[in-house]
Amino acid sequence: MKSLISETHSITPRRPAFDFSKSSLHWIKDDPIASNILNVIHPITPAPERWFCQTFREALPYIQDEKLKQAAIAFIKQEASHSYGHTLVNRQLHIVEQHLQDYLKLLDWIFDDMIGSNPLGIKLKNEKLKKHWLKTRLGMVAAAEHITGVLGHWVLNAETLEKSAIEIELFRLLQWHGAEEVEHREVADAMFRSMSNSITLRTASAVFIFPLFSILAILGIYQIMEKDTEFPQPFKIRDYLRAARQDRVPKAQMLLKAGMRYFNPKHSPLNEGNTQQALNFLKKMGS
Repeated sequence: MKSLISETHSITPRRPAFDFSKSSLHWIKDDPIASNILNVIHPITPAPERWFCQTFREALPYIQDEKLKQAAIAFIKQEASHSYGHTLVNRQLHIVEQHLQDYLKLLDWIFDDMIGSNPLGIKLKNEKLKKHWLKTRLGMVAAAEHITGVLGHWVLNAETLEKSAIEIELFRLLQWHGAEEVEHREVADAMFRSMSNSITLRTASAVFIFPLFSILAILGIYQIMEKDTEFPQPFKIRDYLRAARQDRVPKAQMLLKAGMRYFNPKHSPLNEGNTQQALNFLKKMGS
């Protein structure tokens, strides 16, 4: 049986060491607004990545493709490391203080209760229904991983940001996370196709997930900026547009175009990003 994994390299779980002791919330020195826009990745990451891992663990017993199974196990380990890395930043920079607790509770409710193993807290007893819900969640994870792969490619090529006055350790975290998202970008799609491959379910999952993650990101940015004790101010669209023009944050039109590409039935995750670029970065980072 031909594997659904096309890449020839083995996905490698890593846990690089970071020192955030000298890092600050405004890590782009002359741009606290762009800093806070990018800072949303830290509180928003742990809950969905736990959800990714739980969904994959439930799906593993159904996977007959051994290469895919090994890739999925490595994926789980990588995502767990990402969650841990961003949790460290949350603690060190005090991003997650009392004023973000409601936001974190919302994330936990969405990914643990609303779209977790028991949707809206309802325990599914019918095996056929449970399996269909698992397929649906795999479709959602595949759609979410499309977004993370696109963002991973962006941060690996964020030359303007890299040349700015930045605290390199936080940028290294973003690039490491981004590189691994590019490295494993075909795994979630392959997991979904191994159990369903329904274009209708794939499309419906993306129609739900793309707006959900967009809303959560915008809500998180609003929360971080309003509660920033050093530079408190409401989030304004014109501030985002300025940062995007300067290539310090991802452009909305880039993300919109990437989202539209996903709805092409012939779309492959390997059409996004560059595996060799990601592997070269990870090798250099580890040396």
